[in-house]
Amino acid sequence: MTQEEIQQIISYAYPLIQKYYGKGKLPIPKIDTSHKNTYAMHSGEPEATGEHAATSIAEYYKGVIYLYLPNIKDEEGLLRALVHEYTHYTQDSELFAKYRDMYDYDEDPTEIEAHKNEENWEMFSQK
Repeated sequence: MTQEEIQQIISYAYPLIQKYYGKGKLPIPKIDTSHKNTYAMHSGEPEATGEHAATSIAEYYKGVIYLYLPNIKDEEGLLRALVHEYTHYTQDSELFAKYRDMYDYDEDPTEIEAHKNEENWEMFSQK
């Protein structure tokens, strides 16, 4: 997908996702597409790489949803990522952090909820 195609989908779908899932306690997250992967984002080094560099699509971190464009293959993947990360934004941040320490990823209730919400991705599609 081109950056223009991705931006068009975001512009259409993100307001719908916000309306459907509601506002969390913090300001609505901005979307940042300026990093290639999670390692580049966290290190500040544009060429940084690591184990998940080719597979990480998105993350919610410090009030921002980061989308890693090189890893977004299609509209479904993009919308699933937006819904998933927006779900994390709506969750209680203290509970979110506590669960990260208590559970493995697949057993974390916040991840289970975010994955369940991903199933709604078609609601936000232009097709």
